[in-house]
Amino acid sequence: MPLGSQAQAEVQRLRDQITQIQVSTVEQITQLRAEAATREAEQSRKYDELQLQFQNMMKMFQQLQNPSS
Repeated sequence: MPLGSQAQAEVQRLRDQITQIQVSTVEQITQLRAEAATREAEQSRKYDELQLQFQNMMKMFQQLQNPSS
């Protein structure tokens, strides 16, 4: 294989490798974003649940403080 053709083949191989790395990186970023969104939704759900529990406890506490109401 002539030197020019070898160089062109090597350049193409490297370009293909770069493209594969870019695709892989985008896939990894997409996966990480999806995982982060899932974690965020779970944390939000837990926060809302704890907030509701807290509100219920406060109501019970107020009822104990004011038994006539």
